[in-house]
Amino acid sequence: MAYANLPISFRGDALLTAAYILNRVSSKSVTATPYELWHGRKPSLDHLRPCGSVGYVHNPTHKHGKLDPKATKMVFIRYPTQSKEYVMYREHPNGGMTEIESRNVDFLEDEFSSIGELKKNLELYEL
Repeated sequence: MAYANLPISFRGDALLTAAYILNRVSSKSVTATPYELWHGRKPSLDHLRPCGSVGYVHNPTHKHGKLDPKATKMVFIRYPTQSKEYVMYREHPNGGMTEIESRNVDFLEDEFSSIGELKKNLELYEL
C-alpha cells in the first residue's frame, strides 16, 4: 500500500484484496485452495493485478469525437466480491471522488498512482 502511494484510508480495500488473493493461492497445510474447496474447481489467476497500479478505464458508450480520449486514467484499489471486474478510483480536482467497477481496463502495471499523503521512502530495519 505504501509502495502504491495510496492514503491510509484505503487500508480496508487492501485487506479485502489480500483476502481475495489468499483464497486463490495454495498453502502448505491444505492440498487445495479455499476457492477449490468452496467452488469445486481451480481458480483462474489471469485477472490478478498489482494493487494501486494505474489503469485506463474504457467507456463503451463514448459519444465524443474521434480524437477525444475514450478512456479515463484511474487507480486500481480492490476486486469486487461477486465478479471478475476491478474497482477503480479517481479523485477530481474539486475534491470529489469516483469509484467504479469495470472489466474494460488496460493496466500499466509498472506505473503507480501519486494519490494521497504517502510520498516518503519506505525504510525497513532488521531486528
